[in-house]
Amino acid sequence: MPEYKMTFSAAGQTQIGQKRENNEDNFLIGSHYKKECANPNDFFSFTSTNRCRYILFGVFDGMGGGPYGEYASLYAAEEMCDIHMKLTDSLSPEQVSCLVSSAFQTVNNRIIRDSSNILGTTAAVCILDRKEMAVKYLWSGDSRGYLYRYNTLLQITEDQSVAAASVKKGIYSRTDLNYKNDSHRLTGFIGRDAYGYNFHPEETAWMKLKQNDMIFLMTDGVFSSCSNTVLESEIHKNTGCFSVSGLIDAAMHLGAVDDISVVQIRFDFLEYKGEEDNGGSI
Repeated sequence: MPEYKMTFSAAGQTQIGQKRENNEDNFLIGSHYKKECANPNDFFSFTSTNRCRYILFGVFDGMGGGPYGEYASLYAAEEMCDIHMKLTDSLSPEQVSCLVSSAFQTVNNRIIRDSSNILGTTAAVCILDRKEMAVKYLWSGDSRGYLYRYNTLLQITEDQSVAAASVKKGIYSRTDLNYKNDSHRLTGFIGRDAYGYNFHPEETAWMKLKQNDMIFLMTDGVFSSCSNTVLESEIHKNTGCFSVSGLIDAAMHLGAVDDISVVQIRFDFLEYKGEEDNGGSI
């Protein structure tokens, strides 16, 4: 049986919504995130064989539409970046999961202790384990993690909202008039734990990757404007490169009111013949 090694490339973009005064979104690719709250837009891409075993990715949507949501998402990006920088190859996947999960609690506590009365932020985080060629999602709120496989965009995370819960319980369908209004009524988000000791994100098991898989992380400004069909169509147009800008443009064209952020991760599996990996790090 041949052995394989994984290379990856990633891109992320955030843009202010059409009816927002501030961009309250943020995103993370390894050590990169939008460090200035006043910056309405940001784009970053990275391609490398990269020696690091674990890489973190994320999107964060500050809540409230007011003057402080951007600080909540910034806190989330900062804390996840701090964890990313501490991940060593000697850690087990379970240890990494615990560190990332604990970072959600740390963000929660920064938010509830902030004197500005910040409400909170959503988050969708993906851990990449290059050694095991696997990913794991952790999230809170309605920012989403997707897996693109066999030309199909699969939503992996489950929205923490009244709308999602109602659909799951069979109270109404996604076409019901109540769905859109209830989509904004979150049942979970970072900052909800007012006592600061009992916050736990939702999470998946580790998922093995396959050749030609792609990962997408999106805030609700994207998927609330674009149907799954539109999202898939934009990805199909750019299967050989990044679809991030196309997805952002599609959401804006369809009248995205909320801020919009997308992170995309592409993978290549190369047969390993023992060469030295000279990749950089992020």
